[in-house]
Amino acid sequence: MSLTDAVLILLLAARIHGTDEGVRAAAKSVVKKLPRSKRDGVYKVIDSKSPLQMVGLIAQNLEP
Repeated sequence: MSLTDAVLILLLAARIHGTDEGVRAAAKSVVKKLPRSKRDGVYKVIDSKSPLQMVGLIAQNLEP
């Protein structure tokens, strides 16, 4: 799995579930499938007080 795939999954989880717990659960399932060098950002989402808001910030900073 690539980092792009993981970000897409987090964006979809935010859109579908719309809750911090839904996004956190998706991040926990995705982080194990990423290479160790790419896991830092997903761990920040998991450890965040508001994972939903964090994913929103990630979405705002994506390049078109």
